[in-house]
Amino acid sequence: MRKPCLIATFLVIVVGTLLPSVSASAKTIVYYNVATDDGSPEREDVDTSVDVTCTVVYNCTDGTVEPDKTCIYSVKAIPGSGTLTVNYTVDRPHLKRSGSPSVSINPEWLIGDPPPITVYDDGAVRITVTIHGQIVGAVSLTGNGSATPTAVVWTKWETKNITVSASPNAQVGQKISIQVATKYRVYFTVSVELIRIEVLTKDSPSKEVSGSPPIQSEISVVPEMPIWGLLLAIILASSTATSSKKLSRR
Repeated sequence: MRKPCLIATFLVIVVGTLLPSVSASAKTIVYYNVATDDGSPEREDVDTSVDVTCTVVYNCTDGTVEPDKTCIYSVKAIPGSGTLTVNYTVDRPHLKRSGSPSVSINPEWLIGDPPPITVYDDGAVRITVTIHGQIVGAVSLTGNGSATPTAVVWTKWETKNITVSASPNAQVGQKISIQVATKYRVYFTVSVELIRIEVLTKDSPSKEVSGSPPIQSEISVVPEMPIWGLLLAIILASSTATSSKKLSRR
């Protein structure tokens, strides 16, 4: 009576060992720093430049794929932190100011369509900045497989899905390494008011900086599903045989 049960238990352990592992979420914090030159070089009375230091958190899924099959690799962009600094100089006969004020900003405003941010206001000088940002990612893959698409763009905080395809000659136990190298692409609209009169509103040139580190994950190549069907059939057969013996002895 015990032998079929032992066989079934053994096969359950084997199946549990061999079945594709459930995708796990991995977190990567990526750092960016972007700085502009003087936003109004044609003016001598007002100079401004912008500096942003920020982080973005990426949650991605490690997973499994069978030879000659595909799986979905997901990367979710989540706002982390952000600091905005404006370096400014005002040189007018009756108003002279300079400084480098910094403010912590809502990190959700790093991309998308955010409101203007007041960086400095002392009554005589008021400076606001609007961020126009997006994140671009270049997808590369090492191993017996390919990835589609090879480029992704975040214009809002969301999840991007990448299809990973294993080659027919991919071997069970191999790892397919996938990397997403991100860049922060941004320009700023800077507005300067002097004694509550707007004297400057201008867009900076677009800048693009690489994030560090890149997002890296691994996809494991696992056996094809028919093996699991066979093992499960053996387990069911063993369980049925055990039940039949019990009934015949009653």
